[in-house]
Amino acid sequence: MATKTPVKATAKAPAKAPEKAPAKAKEAPKKEEVKAPTKAVVGKYVIFNEGDFFYKYRLYANNGQAIIISEAYKDRKACLGGIDTLKKNVDNLKIDYEKDKKGAWCFRLITSQGRPLAQSANYKSQKDAERATTSFKKFVETDKIIDEDNTYSDDHYDVQIIDGDITPSANGKFSIITEGGDFYYQLKANNGQVLCTSQAYVSEKSVKEAMENFRKNVYEGNFYIFIDKRKQAFFKLYSKQLRLVMTGETYKNKDLAISAAKSVLKFAKDAKVVS
Repeated sequence: MATKTPVKATAKAPAKAPEKAPAKAKEAPKKEEVKAPTKAVVGKYVIFNEGDFFYKYRLYANNGQAIIISEAYKDRKACLGGIDTLKKNVDNLKIDYEKDKKGAWCFRLITSQGRPLAQSANYKSQKDAERATTSFKKFVETDKIIDEDNTYSDDHYDVQIIDGDITPSANGKFSIITEGGDFYYQLKANNGQVLCTSQAYVSEKSVKEAMENFRKNVYEGNFYIFIDKRKQAFFKLYSKQLRLVMTGETYKNKDLAISAAKSVLKFAKDAKVVS
């Protein structure tokens, strides 16, 4: 009987466990979009009635500092229109930096058509005035407009129009003076008293043109007397369009300021020009 050789069973390789798909990385939770907070309205326009003759506005920073004061308007509605004009033209405004006879600097805002809109406060240097224009651009778009409670502005509390016919005299004179490269003109009475001094101009030609414009407005415009809180009096000359033309010297009382304004009326028309 044949002997059967036992057959060894071949061991089967263990079946591979099915590979697990790699776990998906958890998506980071979406951050909620944070909206920038709405900027609080800063600054304000304050409309005031100056002596019952005309209206002006000031633009204030949110710290209470007055940045600019406007030209004059005949009524409140026109003043509101002036604020609107300022906002619409802010990107195209011409900014003129000027130095007065005492060395103080300010800036004036003028439209591209040459219309003056407002003037800044006074500063010690041109650099300070230039920095102030940054504040102006920051606050100009504010929608906050309020009316001042008191009748007069912060700077002046008594205003009076000069009336009366004055007989011209040929004994006055205009003097053109130079200082630090700037040009000014002065109107002097027959006794040499300085009645008014202009702002600075860059050339003799421009100062002469301004002088003739002043001479014209003396007889076409209006004089107003102002008395400030220090009890000092001075006149301002406005054109028929209520544009400020000249601010006179300061005096101890209203009567002296009135007398000075009358002297301007007396001497400006026929005053000779001397250098």
